[in-house]
Amino acid sequence: MPASRRPGRPKAPLPAVHDLLTRQARRLIDQAHLGNLREAAAHAGLPYGTVRDLYLGPSGRPSAETLHAMARAYGLSLDWFLNEASSEEPVLAIVATLPPDPEFRRGRLGRQFSIPLAAWPLARLVLRLERALGQRPPLALRALIGPGREPEAIRQQIVIFLIGPLLEAQRLGLATVLGADPPYPGTHRATEGQQAAWITTLRQLGEFWESVLGHLIAEDDGRG
Repeated sequence: MPASRRPGRPKAPLPAVHDLLTRQARRLIDQAHLGNLREAAAHAGLPYGTVRDLYLGPSGRPSAETLHAMARAYGLSLDWFLNEASSEEPVLAIVATLPPDPEFRRGRLGRQFSIPLAAWPLARLVLRLERALGQRPPLALRALIGPGREPEAIRQQIVIFLIGPLLEAQRLGLATVLGADPPYPGTHRATEGQQAAWITTLRQLGEFWESVLGHLIAEDDGRG
């Protein structure tokens, strides 16, 4: 019995394309979302059909609004879509600073921690919480992120809260946490299989927290 296709991904094999814009769009979505068009559409704030057409090949030229939305979502200029030699690097993860830990101290700063967009349920939750909580007065934020209003501080507290169970499990020797820069001891040479398993873990963590924190993001349900 053939393996079922994962939701959000087009049927394979895809036809080869000679259109530069289509090649760049495929490259971007494959890197950021492992080819999941629904998650790419949610991140860019575009209809699924629009992203699908952009990914599969030109049935017509995408609108300027579509390209601007894609560029904005991944921190790119429009030139990136028309220049394979561009030196720009798309934003493929949500990054926050962790508190210092015993193996790594840099003043008051800790490691950088990345949540790949491929771990969409968790990445989406961070973005939703940022929007939902960032609009509330400081007193209402203290239970989760304290009184701070700076975007970087809000993101840091959200990420620390959400990945807290993984960090605690690692501290107890029960789990290995990837995605830190510099890497935690023993994670410098993670295999492709370990990376894939880590993405799965983050996705499952995001799904768990979405079920728990749904009341905090209810106002944001119309987005992403």
